[in-house]
Amino acid sequence: MSKENMVSIIVGIFNVSRFLREKSLSCIFGQTYNDWELILVDDGSTDDSGQLCDELASSDERIKVVHKENGGLGSARNVGLDAAQGDYVWFYDVDDEAKPNLLEYSVQQMESHELDMLQFSFRAITPSLGVQEDVHLNERMIEGQKQLRDAFLDDILFVRNGNGFAWNKFYRRSFLEKNRLCFENQQIQQDEVFNLKCYHYIERLYLSPVILYDYYIYNTGNNRSRFISNRFDIYVSIREHFETLRKDWSINNSRFENYLQLRFYGCVDQSLRFNMLHPDCPWNRRKKKGEMERVLNHKYTIEAIEWARENVEGFENNIYLNAYRKRSIGLLSFASTFFSGLRKVKHSVLR
Repeated sequence: MSKENMVSIIVGIFNVSRFLREKSLSCIFGQTYNDWELILVDDGSTDDSGQLCDELASSDERIKVVHKENGGLGSARNVGLDAAQGDYVWFYDVDDEAKPNLLEYSVQQMESHELDMLQFSFRAITPSLGVQEDVHLNERMIEGQKQLRDAFLDDILFVRNGNGFAWNKFYRRSFLEKNRLCFENQQIQQDEVFNLKCYHYIERLYLSPVILYDYYIYNTGNNRSRFISNRFDIYVSIREHFETLRKDWSINNSRFENYLQLRFYGCVDQSLRFNMLHPDCPWNRRKKKGEMERVLNHKYTIEAIEWARENVEGFENNIYLNAYRKRSIGLLSFASTFFSGLRKVKHSVLR
């Protein structure tokens, strides 16, 4: 393959010295394809991650390091995109593992099919539970917006994590630049919004059943497990990107509607039951009451709760719906503690 097929591997770095020390990016150096540049963007790390990046760069001229003030993964990836010089872009997460042939296979597919994007299959591994699951995409070559629209629900959106990440996707850099595609700065689910924006412009996409990546799911240490003050606003923004895609593609599908409503109902739970009751939440009771009112009065929340009353069954769900109806933080807190404790007891008995 010619020099023109260089891959820009972009990695956002923030306080990941553990993984840099343990893995030393070995799955990158072990690739069967060597025409790559590795752009490590140190996003204001407060541990020695930045120093470790510099040490890695001193050992290989293909590695570039950019140090910046903390701005989140989205801003770090945008800095990486600005520095990228390769024909293709791949975003790697340092706590995961890539198969040795990931780059070689992906470049071959991008070249032979002249793709805007490649999406490949992966293995999801949960170390704490000792379980793993192979997530295979249905093989499909998509040409044009109509085919993409027809394939979107069953072959992308309804596949586990099919839309939600960037690490199992290969992007043509000229495609991203032509359409001015970049990441937004929300603290969670930047990948999903980025991909939703890409779908408006993709003309050639290949869904590959080949597993090229091991995705590790950890219980702690990620943004999903933390208190985030604007969590609900992030969920609203994601929903708005879905609505934009629905309007652009004229989607009129009950399955898609049910997906959006169920998902946003889960977002309400995450914003109130998880985020507002999080042990790190600094809000006093007055602030929590105001946040609860703000969330429950939003139009998407009203639609989702109305949908849940008709479509989500179970005693636990009825208790939470009652707490939302009464605007009761006390009932919400009690129910959350009670059912969480019940699940822990159940889990310990079944072990």
